[in-house]
Amino acid sequence: MTSGADFDSRGPRRSTSVLAKLVLLHFSTLLIFSSWAFGGQAPWVRQVIAIWGAVGVLLFIIGCATRDKSSGTCTWPALRWLWPLWLYDLIVGAGCFNPGFKELVIAGQSSLVMADPVWWLPSAARPLQAWKELWQFNVIVLSCFNLLLVLPRRGLVRTVLLVIGCNAVALAVLGTFQKLAHADGLWFGLVHSPNPRFFATFIYHNHWGAFTLLNTAVCVGLLFHFVRRGGHRDIWHSPVLLGALAILLLALSVPLSASRSSTVLVSLLLLGALTHFLLRLIRHRRERHESALLPVAAIVLAALLALGAIGWLSREVIAQRVRLTETQLTHIAREDTLNSRLTLYRDTWRMAAAKPVFGWGLESYAHVFRVFNSQRATESWVYIPYYAEAHNDWLQSLAEVGFAGTGLLALLLLLPLCSVPWRRVQSVIPLYLLTGCGLVLLYAWVEFPFANPAVMLTFCAVFYCAVRYATLDVRDQQTEPR
Repeated sequence: MTSGADFDSRGPRRSTSVLAKLVLLHFSTLLIFSSWAFGGQAPWVRQVIAIWGAVGVLLFIIGCATRDKSSGTCTWPALRWLWPLWLYDLIVGAGCFNPGFKELVIAGQSSLVMADPVWWLPSAARPLQAWKELWQFNVIVLSCFNLLLVLPRRGLVRTVLLVIGCNAVALAVLGTFQKLAHADGLWFGLVHSPNPRFFATFIYHNHWGAFTLLNTAVCVGLLFHFVRRGGHRDIWHSPVLLGALAILLLALSVPLSASRSSTVLVSLLLLGALTHFLLRLIRHRRERHESALLPVAAIVLAALLALGAIGWLSREVIAQRVRLTETQLTHIAREDTLNSRLTLYRDTWRMAAAKPVFGWGLESYAHVFRVFNSQRATESWVYIPYYAEAHNDWLQSLAEVGFAGTGLLALLLLLPLCSVPWRRVQSVIPLYLLTGCGLVLLYAWVEFPFANPAVMLTFCAVFYCAVRYATLDVRDQQTEPR
């Protein structure tokens, strides 16, 4: 049984272990570096992530070796929750020894042609790329899983969330000033961006949208925590106003980035949070037999003013996106199909259906999809679109690792999620964290947020922090003195 010295909210605090400090330091540096270095998408940045992430793997091994001695758990988390990851690694790794394509020199140029792999075994189109992607995936997952494995107190989990949120707010401020200055490249034009719709240090605006969606959920959860905890002289001497300002800066950055779908999702998240806050306020005022009309009206007015400020600052970008949307709708009305995106999804599904069990191999989409791409032209001068990503992470996962690999990835989330007795969780922090993760998973049906290492890292960290915080919340309720 855990002693009362484990309390972090109402009781005495236990000293933070060296391992927990190392995990916190390693994750913070990995997140800050990957997000500020082009969202982790530059090739050299991916190499640094792979190297520095290896430290996270080492910390994971140490954490697994020492956890049973300190916590008394009978089952190692590496076996209880991570066996889907080990099976996923086995499938992808086995495919690397069964190449589905071979490289030939034709007319002086290197080309990929289909080979004859063992049909009933996993395969890989480009084994070397598959190994690199698999290693990056493992170091990201394990570096974030350390937060669930090692952190002993809710206060430390909140520290991680504060690091995540503050890092995002700093990037949002950079991106906002960069956008208002009409910079033609990253870092106020110092670095050329291959995509004209960039924001802050992120090359692709929809990746920034997914990143901001997760961080907005983090900041909202922390804001509710500080509102509920109280203990301050008044609202002006509490973290509440600072948290509200952080959320406002993040919300402003999404329409400025020109990400339409992310703007809708962040708006839904904030509308739900505002409704939740107002209902709690009304219930609290009624319990004290006080009128809720004045505070509710003040909060609604402040929200409307904030919305007006965001709209005014983003008016040029919003006007451009509205015109683009009108053009796209006009184009859709003239075509037999909705647009090329639906054709892309249909062709990706045909690619997945050709190898439904294990797929074509990790990182195979850009090479194999050319065979299934039906968007071809009869005239040689007409542009044929090239797709390196399916713009749908779910379908791309089915195409690359099949139903077996995608199912294992789903279990990697479901197993720790189902281990928590959610009915006994009192804090709203885990609920908002999981809401942000759920919205990004929904977003992955129409975009490819998980192709960005910074988004992937933030998603895993937010998810494992939610599970860890909920577990500690239940534990601390049991050990609090009666």
